[in-house]
Amino acid sequence: MGMKKAIAAPFTKGVNFTNWLEFKTAEQIDASYFTRQDFENAKKLGCDVVRLPIHFEKICEGMPDYEIPEKVFGILDNVAAWAEELQMYVIFDFHNATDTDSRTSDDVESVLTPIWKQVATRYQDATEYLIFELMNEPHGIDVPLWNGIIERVFKMVRSIDRKHYIVAGGADWNSFAAMKTLPDFQDDKVIYTFHFYDPHTFTHQGAPWCHMERVTGIPFPYDADKMPPLPENPTELEKERFADYPKHGTLDAVIQYFDQYVEFSVERNAPVFCGEFGCFIPFIEHEQRVNWYSLVTGLLKERGIARTSWDYYGGFGLFKKEALGFGPQGERKLLSFPEDLDMDVVKALGLSLEVNE
Repeated sequence: MGMKKAIAAPFTKGVNFTNWLEFKTAEQIDASYFTRQDFENAKKLGCDVVRLPIHFEKICEGMPDYEIPEKVFGILDNVAAWAEELQMYVIFDFHNATDTDSRTSDDVESVLTPIWKQVATRYQDATEYLIFELMNEPHGIDVPLWNGIIERVFKMVRSIDRKHYIVAGGADWNSFAAMKTLPDFQDDKVIYTFHFYDPHTFTHQGAPWCHMERVTGIPFPYDADKMPPLPENPTELEKERFADYPKHGTLDAVIQYFDQYVEFSVERNAPVFCGEFGCFIPFIEHEQRVNWYSLVTGLLKERGIARTSWDYYGGFGLFKKEALGFGPQGERKLLSFPEDLDMDVVKALGLSLEVNE
């Protein structure tokens, strides 16, 4: 017998298009930051889905009833048209603050409800290639409280829109443990999502939003002879990261997670989806980053679990480290496709410029 597979999602593999709609106001957004050509290029790589993080909450803050600005809807209308033309799924992801010190408000339902009501109403008859992800990585909120919120928001969206798939994720940063507690929506177009960045000490080394600026030079898998020394005058977080790594930084520790996603999918008779996974480019040796992607992509692929890596142009992306360069937020160094692609990473992610299966 072969390996047990997850219930299939309508898509298989793709990428997150970040730093486009992740601003505090609509005025800060450059509508041309991504174009139809970017979506077409992703498809050339073999992607059949793009996940689009959108800071709806920030963009709409202060607006009556969290009214979505027409500029934002104009961009999303274009994206919906491109999705239809390219026959490529696009996930509208209600994104949110995810730095270590942030937390999801207990009152988040008062934001989710009006925003998703607007989105569901506008796109209820739009292309089948649109998918709605109700919220990215809720965290710091009580798990049962979140489960009640997402159940009510799900039902509200479904009362308006019967056509499109809806992605639902658990609290605690879209962890698997929280996903297991989510309501069984008993819906034939629900997709349950989780994120995978293990071991976090490796994938996020050097990341300032995690207070890990001084945690660098971490090898994967764990190798005592290659570990850097603990930073001088270490913080409690740094001590914890170094102490836990011999246990959590092994191949076995990573591999052990994946069969449980399949079991959940079969139990719920619904697809599961890895909406984010990746390694922060600046502080990870290229070969180790490629090896991690190969391992995780292989584990997901052989179990039939759909995936979108984090991200495309960004600090976890598909382009060569030496080609990347960022100015102020929203200003991107122009990169050439396909010349500036990191083809080792592209291949490790199961993508290719050749004809894909």
